[in-house]
Amino acid sequence: MRVLANQIRRNPRLTRSLPRDTLKSKKARGNAMYRRNLLCSTLGGAAILAAPGVRAQARWPDRPVRLVIPFAPGSSSDTVARLVMSKASEMLGQQVVIENRAGAGGLIAVQSVLRAPNDGYTYLWGGGTAITAAVMQPNPGFDWATAFAPVIVVAEQPAVLCVKTAAPWADISALLAAAKASEHGLRYGSGGVGTPAHMAAAAMLRLIEAKGVHVPYRGANQAALAVEQGEVDFAFAISNIAVPRAQAGLVRILLTGGARRMSMMPEVPTLAETLSGGPVVTSVASIVGAAGIPAEAISRLHAVVHRVVSNDAALQDMLTRDGGEVSLSDNPGQYAAQWPEEHARLTRLIELSGAKVE
Repeated sequence: MRVLANQIRRNPRLTRSLPRDTLKSKKARGNAMYRRNLLCSTLGGAAILAAPGVRAQARWPDRPVRLVIPFAPGSSSDTVARLVMSKASEMLGQQVVIENRAGAGGLIAVQSVLRAPNDGYTYLWGGGTAITAAVMQPNPGFDWATAFAPVIVVAEQPAVLCVKTAAPWADISALLAAAKASEHGLRYGSGGVGTPAHMAAAAMLRLIEAKGVHVPYRGANQAALAVEQGEVDFAFAISNIAVPRAQAGLVRILLTGGARRMSMMPEVPTLAETLSGGPVVTSVASIVGAAGIPAEAISRLHAVVHRVVSNDAALQDMLTRDGGEVSLSDNPGQYAAQWPEEHARLTRLIELSGAKVE
């Protein structure tokens, strides 16, 4: 680079190859020194852009990004993740590969992310799953407070309790009375041990000192279908799975686990107002990575997902029309600040439910 620059200074004719439209004035075009300086600065700028660190920042992502979902295909989390990330991939200029790794209360998915190369190309959908796995597992192998790098919170969906439309319980009081009177306990379904649906039902039954029989299914959709077909007496399901079924007349919603009543069903009470000490049970759509991944990757991914959701009215409608709320974090740091609060909420839910990994 120095040799070429020295040659330019000794031989101004080398600058004549510069595009003439970059030399705006007659004075500039006639000024050999201007030409030499302009070419030298251009070559210097090219050298800076070629520097390894700058190139890495500018290129991320330069290959597909992997997103691990700790739930089965077709679940509420899976559906939301695929919609959001399909649009994000267009802005990233790279494919986002969805990988479903259900099981063990989310530990399988969490371990998959933590064991991946720490290069900013592997993420977990649903930070709450990482916390749940850490609390429920006797020896999870990681510290929930230090093992992850929160990226973004996208939205929140409440868990709701549904029964078959023809079920004899017209409201939540009648269902709770039946649960307390049952010798062996009512049967309730969920998308698996450690899911918000499972823990919501278990916590509710323990608060009223009633028995229950947990019937885990492969996913939340299967659990909701089991309610429709009468295989189980009730189930908690995330609202974007249960509300459309209720609107179609397939199930009836008696309770919501959200912090407040749903606007489209204001008559449905919350778990907290129905039972003293009742927990808030929601599914938080969020993205986390392993601690130590490049800050540039975290910042870019947050910015892209935030922009996708903020600018897409149809996507926002999809996230909110069934009782959910868009709750975008302004930056990764804001989500990181919420991390202890999410841990406290989930820890309390796990303790109330008595849920254990089977």
